[in-house]
Amino acid sequence: MVSVYDAQGVRFGMGSSVVIGPEELVTNCHVLKGGRSVSIRREKITHAASLLHADAERDLCILRAKGLTAPAVKIEPLSALKVGQKVYAIGAPRGYELTLSDGLLSSLNKDERDRVVRLQTTAPISPGSSGGGLFNAQGQLIGITYLMRTDAQNLNFAIPAQWIAEVPARSAQAQQSYRNEIVAMAAPATTAASPPRPAAGPQGRQLTGAELASHFTHLGRVDVIAPSGATLRMQVRESGSLDVTNALSRSSSPGRYRVDVQANQVCLDLANPKFSAMQACYGVTEANGRFVMRSASSPFYFSYTK
Repeated sequence: MVSVYDAQGVRFGMGSSVVIGPEELVTNCHVLKGGRSVSIRREKITHAASLLHADAERDLCILRAKGLTAPAVKIEPLSALKVGQKVYAIGAPRGYELTLSDGLLSSLNKDERDRVVRLQTTAPISPGSSGGGLFNAQGQLIGITYLMRTDAQNLNFAIPAQWIAEVPARSAQAQQSYRNEIVAMAAPATTAASPPRPAAGPQGRQLTGAELASHFTHLGRVDVIAPSGATLRMQVRESGSLDVTNALSRSSSPGRYRVDVQANQVCLDLANPKFSAMQACYGVTEANGRFVMRSASSPFYFSYTK
């Protein structure tokens, strides 16, 4: 079982994990979100753990727990999976360690390029199961459980276990991309081809109340220009969700937004740490068809046309 603690040492979250190597375990990154320290408990023995690698985009994080002695799982490749095969979920739902449930591999969910991106199963999982293992009948790991639909029956999902081997490389790449984007956001745009950036001072009229809510909720797909001149492609949905993609690096993040009509601000909450500079509340102004969103808590701002 994975336990997550705040700065005062108070546990505020828990999840599951799977041993993948000597003193190494894999879990979901969302299990660790907001934590200052982590521990692993196995058979009443607790080990301090530290983050070794993180692939936030795929929600896979690798932990190191010194002193942990447990056999590593064997991983079955995606190519061997068959819809309808028997599967077993093992985790620590609600803190109950090594809880076993069974079901079927009900679907292999694919993206637009026909690549398997998640496994769908009827094996029941619960809060606390995130980061646990989904196994085949031979005991090989096929997935890491991470999501259950509470608005439907028997809709549970796992991340392909085959992706675990790619976590270290993807983690290193993400860290380098993050450093590059932070430098780009801090640096002034110098090329003549750079897109126009908003002026530093206040400009235009401010959108407030119902007008602000209607404007942002119906924004749809729009290209926004960051202070560096970088283009960020933002997809805003009426449901309150949004996606942001860096047009140059192709890195992206899902997220949520909230329109505060009392404070006349739009607040963004993005899942990918690489977009932490955008995670803030913004006021929106308009002048001559160009809109500017300015952070209420930092110098960050960007502009767009609707």
